[in-house]
Amino acid sequence: MSAPSMTIQPTSPFVAGVFPKRIGRLSYFLRLLLLLALYYAGLYVIHQCPVGPKVRLGMVLVFVAVFLGYLFCYTLMPRLRDFGLPALAIVLFFIPILNTLFLFGMMFGPQDYWHTLRRKAL
Repeated sequence: MSAPSMTIQPTSPFVAGVFPKRIGRLSYFLRLLLLLALYYAGLYVIHQCPVGPKVRLGMVLVFVAVFLGYLFCYTLMPRLRDFGLPALAIVLFFIPILNTLFLFGMMFGPQDYWHTLRRKAL
């Protein structure tokens, strides 16, 4: 008796669009704009909820955790892959002035930019 074969099912275009492996400059820019709008809209809705301060704080913490999780895993990491940087470069996002430069550099840099620079250096 043979073991059942494990085949990977193709993902739908919607799932591949929401959770990409690589994204280009325009998609990265549009995702940042959409995420920024959703972030402020979400915080506004939470602020308008008639709940106590402890519950509101919990709602904000959960919302921010989900927001940052999506931002890192499905916006910044795919762009890092497309840009040619290692995953460890995500640490630059946490340095106050460099994070803005990092986000803009990722927005305007072409595909496989760092791979090209490394090849030229050798």
